[in-house]
Amino acid sequence: MRNQKPNTELRQKINLYLDNALGAREQEELLDTVNSDPRSNQIFEAERNSRDYIKNNVKRQSVSPDLIQSIRDNIRIK
Repeated sequence: MRNQKPNTELRQKINLYLDNALGAREQEELLDTVNSDPRSNQIFEAERNSRDYIKNNVKRQSVSPDLIQSIRDNIRIK
């Protein structure tokens, strides 16, 4: 259980990196860690592969422009 906290922090940083939400210095530090530590690299690659799979294989249902406009109109009213 001791290693769970560092892995949680690493996963959070990886998610921020993949969301383009890290600053330049934090990105560099994360990439240094990922490139120098095989376990960190494995976690990084697994998360990136999961995101790529979802992005490429999960299809979102299209909605009509009328539905989008209706939702926008309802938001403006409230």
